[in-house]
Amino acid sequence: MKKFIFVAGLAIGFVVGSRMGRGPYESLERTAHRVAEDPEVQRRATQARETATKVAHDTASTVKEKGPGVASSVQGAVAGAAGSAKERLRGGSDDGAESSDLDTSDLDQDAAAVAEKSSDSASSGGDAEIGEDHPLSS
Repeated sequence: MKKFIFVAGLAIGFVVGSRMGRGPYESLERTAHRVAEDPEVQRRATQARETATKVAHDTASTVKEKGPGVASSVQGAVAGAAGSAKERLRGGSDDGAESSDLDTSDLDQDAAAVAEKSSDSASSGGDAEIGEDHPLSS
């Protein structure tokens, strides 16, 4: 029933639109061009563009400043969680001896490699540039 109502509305709109001709369409088009060419609209559009660019620059600089610190704290949290997980895998022995059926040297090597990669990216701080020649979107 809903489909029928939609199709009926579409048909009625087509018939009424075709009887009225191009006049209403051309009138709407002229109005849209007048609004787009209005100096006040142009001024507001330029103001909005400048504001968006400023906010993007401010956001990028804030991320560049705070990114390494956040990355370091996340790296520390992950290292702590990894250590905790290793302890659970070892069986949580109180004497510090490793379980005989689990070799954690691979885990230690993997963790060291990830930590090295993380410290490199955390210290770089990013190099994003924003501007007309460097848009935010790709």
